[in-house]
Amino acid sequence: MRNADEVYWSTSLPKDHEALQALDAYRHEWGGLSRAEATRRLLIEWNKLRQGQSIGAWIPTTLPQQQAIKSDDQLNTSRMASTSKTSNTVARAASRVLDD
Repeated sequence: MRNADEVYWSTSLPKDHEALQALDAYRHEWGGLSRAEATRRLLIEWNKLRQGQSIGAWIPTTLPQQQAIKSDDQLNTSRMASTSKTSNTVARAASRVLDD
């Protein structure tokens, strides 16, 4: 449900654009954010940096579950789902604090 106090817009880039590849890399590092959420966070981070505020607390870290999955050749789908849920929870929590 949309909030009347917020502004919404959409954007696009060519499929092979360098910026889209960078956005997808950012999304992946943060645990699989949507492109819209990643774009929103980048804008907030850029604005905080521009104002001289620190965003150092928001540097993503690799979760132990992600490291185990990356090194394991035989991936198990239930393990992947569990890691994805954990990563998305961490990313959502960071987004809420970033908004403050």
